[in-house]
Amino acid sequence: MFVTSSRKPSAKTRTFCKKLSQFTTFRYVSRGKTGLRELLDLAEGEAFLVVGEYHGNPGSLGFHGFEGQLLFSLRFSDASLRQDSAYLPRKLPIITGSGELAEALVSYLPFERVKDSSSLPKGSRVLVVDEEILDFREGESSVLKLKLKGFKGYDEAEKGSESGAEPEEGKTGDEFE
Repeated sequence: MFVTSSRKPSAKTRTFCKKLSQFTTFRYVSRGKTGLRELLDLAEGEAFLVVGEYHGNPGSLGFHGFEGQLLFSLRFSDASLRQDSAYLPRKLPIITGSGELAEALVSYLPFERVKDSSSLPKGSRVLVVDEEILDFREGESSVLKLKLKGFKGYDEAEKGSESGAEPEEGKTGDEFE
């Protein structure tokens, strides 16, 4: 799996993508003006995440399948990013939390899920899923925090089901060109 941005991303979005890829251990692919066909060639059969923008800031995550189809997306408004340049060692995060969003993330991300985070060893890398917040944590500190606005599944089983707020106008990352 890899992380990339919508076309012609802002500096904030590129920084967000790099931090997200470092946390998830997915590779980062610089997008620039690359179109969908070229992106699929780069994917080489991998699923990928596209970070979309809203007014020059990261605002959505699109989970794409092996053939480029959009499977799942989530929208967020506040992306709080730890600004230090601390190195994150390569280890897969663990997802913790309950509810529809946690279930969806577990189905699209190759991470283990633990329902009770109190049993995790100190210093674990954890994606804490809440109804309103996604908190990407390394030990006791938050590396990245997203204030959620909504999410939607696009696969056959969930076609047409939507949770959360109505999407706003703007660039969402669901469009490629």
